[in-house]
Amino acid sequence: MPRMAGPGNSTLRSQGVPRPARPTSHLASARRMQGQVMDEPEVIYDEPSIVMDESEVYEDGEVFYEDEAAGHCSSCGDTGCTSCGVTDSRFGFDLCDPTGGNGGRQLCIRLPSHGWVSVDYLGWFASGMNLPPLVTTSPSGTAQAAAGVLPNASVLFGGNNDALTDTMNGTRVRVGLWSSIRPNYGAEGEYFGFGQQSEMFDSTSSGSPILARPFYNNNTGLQDSELVAFPGLLSGRVTVEATSQLTSAAVRFRHILCCSSKAACSPWDCGPIPAQSRIDATLGWRYMQLDEGLSITENLASTDANNPGSFLINDSFTTFNQFNGAEFGFQWLGRRGYWSLDTLLRLNVGNTLQSLTIAGTTKSPVDAAAVNGGLLAQPGRNSGSYSENQFGVVPEVGTTIGYQLTKRLKINLGYSALYWSNVLRPGDQIDSTVNTNLLPPPIAGTAYMGPGFVVRDTDYWVQGVSVGGEYRW
Repeated sequence: MPRMAGPGNSTLRSQGVPRPARPTSHLASARRMQGQVMDEPEVIYDEPSIVMDESEVYEDGEVFYEDEAAGHCSSCGDTGCTSCGVTDSRFGFDLCDPTGGNGGRQLCIRLPSHGWVSVDYLGWFASGMNLPPLVTTSPSGTAQAAAGVLPNASVLFGGNNDALTDTMNGTRVRVGLWSSIRPNYGAEGEYFGFGQQSEMFDSTSSGSPILARPFYNNNTGLQDSELVAFPGLLSGRVTVEATSQLTSAAVRFRHILCCSSKAACSPWDCGPIPAQSRIDATLGWRYMQLDEGLSITENLASTDANNPGSFLINDSFTTFNQFNGAEFGFQWLGRRGYWSLDTLLRLNVGNTLQSLTIAGTTKSPVDAAAVNGGLLAQPGRNSGSYSENQFGVVPEVGTTIGYQLTKRLKINLGYSALYWSNVLRPGDQIDSTVNTNLLPPPIAGTAYMGPGFVVRDTDYWVQGVSVGGEYRW
């Protein structure tokens, strides 16, 4: 019997054709899925629960069902469901368009009535901050001229060991809403952020062990060091602290490009299991901000009774990166029973505002107040503020496995990776070349001779896992 158009197949019913009784056994359901009861396809579409078990199975937090009053799939508006062109081999036709595009009634995925909110814990890792050797030591008995001088000295902090490589703990929140007028269009807002990550090195010595800060002496053309602690000469403390904080926000529109539904058979009880897939396109705007800093502080005192005094020296390197750009992406959503698998691919293209501030201070016995200039931050050399706009690219990939606990609540376990090009990081701005004549108090008339200071950008990435839940209404 050919299928007739119209809500509820009123033509068939007006002719007195009874609707087949709903099968109650898994065997009957399985037989229908195998195509053995296909002479009356209206049974499948009038009563989708014949194909899908009476137990509640959800897509985007809603029950699958057919809008009999409207006569079409409520997830796809008046135009019907746009399928991906995949024909289900069990039924022999596309469940998203069983009439072949003639405007008949369909079995599709209904979108949530209003919206959703998800909250995730993020345990991510970031690319470490590259640092030159900042603190060194030498064995007891080393001559003063060679103490802490590379390459023979041992590096205590910096060098080949990047800073800020520990886990970053953060939170991600997403809130979305589907349009009631155009149900296959929606909007989503996203925010993720991390608490400030920090790493500190702190060492104090009364003279033994030896502590020093290495540098390249521009005047002599040789490696050199500034002593922090040395037997019979200095006692001191050196502290290095690196900090980093990442935040991001996005607003995007979502549009369902295609969707498909089919039924599978459970290997456990031969019962039917609905399976669906969908592809969404996203378009939006992305904001990201990375604030980082590096400070090096020396607090040293002379232990020579003939030359008393104390010094407090500080170098500070601070960077600020802010990205604003357009976001383009695709998201694939797959459902099988209570399980789900989502994958996404996004590309953000825009502008990165780079800012850098380098400052140094020294307080010595001859100065009543601190004067400008430290060891690695020198006036006339690199101290000051710098700002520039650079083209930025931020691609993102992610995948999430979910399990539907209730009609509204789902738990998720995911992985995400994000890359950011052309960012400034404090460690890359440290130039270990020093003109000792510029150290406070500088020698009058001294000018730095050598290559000019160059601001260096690099790449930044974060990746890690997420655990959380999603609520839909």
